[in-house]
Amino acid sequence: MQLVIGIGNTLRGDDGVGVAVAQSLAEQHSAPDLQVIACQQLTPELAALISQAEQVIFVDASLNLPVGKVQVQPLDAAAEQACSAHHTAPSALLGLAKALYGAQPRSALVAIGAQAFGFSEQLSAPVAQALPQALHLVMGLLSEHSDEVP
Repeated sequence: MQLVIGIGNTLRGDDGVGVAVAQSLAEQHSAPDLQVIACQQLTPELAALISQAEQVIFVDASLNLPVGKVQVQPLDAAAEQACSAHHTAPSALLGLAKALYGAQPRSALVAIGAQAFGFSEQLSAPVAQALPQALHLVMGLLSEHSDEVP
């Protein structure tokens, strides 16, 4: 199974970009071995689902990139990063899946540079314009490892 996890709060402007990418992917593409989920935040409970995947792609907003820039970042399981019931980093979640289940799926983060995190259900214009590129990068990562995803 390939797993895509879109992260973000759709009520906080650009923070919802990961969820928007996940929703677009789910609407436009389907494959028996593809599971797409959207969540406000990563929680330790996701480690069980991650352990069943051959590949995990996280999609999230980033303050570390210029607004609207999309970048694929490889991820490794963090051995000693803390997990919290309220917030868990992708690398910590991968570390938890490894520690609890012995699973080490291929993993990457598709990060989208964001700027507007105030109360809004709308993405800023540069982030909305970056959605097609982010979706294209996710699809590229999926197609590298599956013949079933177009």
